[in-house]
Amino acid sequence: MTLSYPRFALRLTRRPNGGDGFVVLTPCHMQDTKFGVLVVAVMVHCCEEDDPLSTVFQARLVKDTLDTASCHRFAGWVTECNNQHSSCVIPPMPLPTRLIDVGTEASGDLVKLVEMGGEIRGHYVTLSYCWGGDSSLATTRSNVASRKEGIRLHDLPQTFHDAILMTRALHIRYLWIDRLCIYQDDSQDWEKESVNMGSIYANAYLCLSAASAASSTEGLVPTRKARPSVRLPHTSHNCQGYIEACLLPIWPEMSKTEGLQWRDEPLFRRAWAFQERLFSHRNLLFASDRVYFACDTSIISEDGIELIDVPKAVYRGRHPYRLITDLGKYGPVRPDTARAHWHHLVQQYSRCSLTYPSDKLPAISGIAKEYSRLLGSAYVAGLWQDFLVDELSWQSEPHCTAVNEYRAPSWSWASVNGVVIRAYNEFEPMASVLDLKVDIDGDNPYGRVRSGCIKLEAPIFHLVLADANYLYTNANGLVRLKTVCAEDEEFLGQFDTIRFNNDDSCQMTKTMRPFSLILPNYYMFVGARLYFCLIVTPADNDPETFRRVGWHTGRQSEIGPPHILTDRSIKTLI
Repeated sequence: MTLSYPRFALRLTRRPNGGDGFVVLTPCHMQDTKFGVLVVAVMVHCCEEDDPLSTVFQARLVKDTLDTASCHRFAGWVTECNNQHSSCVIPPMPLPTRLIDVGTEASGDLVKLVEMGGEIRGHYVTLSYCWGGDSSLATTRSNVASRKEGIRLHDLPQTFHDAILMTRALHIRYLWIDRLCIYQDDSQDWEKESVNMGSIYANAYLCLSAASAASSTEGLVPTRKARPSVRLPHTSHNCQGYIEACLLPIWPEMSKTEGLQWRDEPLFRRAWAFQERLFSHRNLLFASDRVYFACDTSIISEDGIELIDVPKAVYRGRHPYRLITDLGKYGPVRPDTARAHWHHLVQQYSRCSLTYPSDKLPAISGIAKEYSRLLGSAYVAGLWQDFLVDELSWQSEPHCTAVNEYRAPSWSWASVNGVVIRAYNEFEPMASVLDLKVDIDGDNPYGRVRSGCIKLEAPIFHLVLADANYLYTNANGLVRLKTVCAEDEEFLGQFDTIRFNNDDSCQMTKTMRPFSLILPNYYMFVGARLYFCLIVTPADNDPETFRRVGWHTGRQSEIGPPHILTDRSIKTLI
């Protein structure tokens, strides 16, 4: 937007999301002769906790450390939610297998690991954080006895230390931290606990999210800087005191719910944290700019903003904050609605990173378990068995990369690193599933897999590269293709993980024998259909067994004569 002729007439208005302070606006004359409004500044009015005006002004100064006063203020938000929001009340829930007994604020420097066998119920807090730091701090079979005797606070990383202080301020006795409460050297215990990860976070009284910390050594508030402020005397509601006037960044303030997505925080790029925040009913989120408290009713922050019923709008937006516990809350969920939500979540999840690539399926297994209940369908390596032909029609976006170790069949979106999407809804299947086999690795039916194969009956035809030189000019995996039966028609295909700026990839592609396997077709508009096809190649020189390497779409005129769509062959995908 090009602006000209600023009028320098300033206007004050309320902050769009509420809260103490104001927005400074100026009218401006835009280039196309229309008038517009330019935001000049956003001001927030804060006060100290012990100031007489603290009952009038809700905003507080953002501090660079987590002190006792801040902990008690945040705990007050949670208590107020528990007392005033009937839909947010969390009764005593089944406790996880192990917890950290944090004691009380008078307990000093010692906490301990405790076993919670049987059906014991109570309240506990969870911690969502980025790992990093010293791996020797993990609980193992060899050190569990000493952990039960006691752990000194100064031996723990700063994030754990802060989480314990915050839990004590809440007057909650127990804290769950995955690194301390799961045996990290026992795969069987890890599998057992990973199955229950969703319920561990869903049953928690509160989740503490160290959103701005890139590792466990940085603490809950590692990067915050105290905002510069001007201290002003003020009288309001017969109270005299002082307020602190601070400038806020314009964009997050004016973008309404978009400013609540926290998408750039380190924790929100972590795959395991994805389901942790989706399941949590209440979240105390330590972001880089301020601390937020989000529950099923509202979102509030340190600078005094309180957004009532915003969570529902945010959850249903392009970047959902939480969908799991809201889905089905107001009645039965249609399968197509649940699947649309699932595909949206998978797209968001596929943007996240993993320390261990093999965790791709386990890190979303809690969500998968919940959606299996909603859909009434078996879960097979990331896809839903009752809708398998359509589920196979996922699309890789450019810049996906290959996985060095096996973690999923080629037909699963979990087999690649990078963003995957589902772009179509209404479809007509062109393939039939004859057989399906998936070998689960471990005790979690929604977790790791050893292998998987699908036997399909579908139209399949040979592809040829339309322009071999195109390989060298396109680094995004796009390639020009055509069929033997329609040599005058070309269309673009997308390889899942091949990068054509790599000589080895180019050479492999030119020696590849690609085929197109048609799955469903979709309505584009009246009288026209678009066919979604997998690009597959023979696996291990077996002419009947194929691996997926990419995808393409095409109209019938691009694919060939009608008989191509009706001639079906039986092939196996691995």
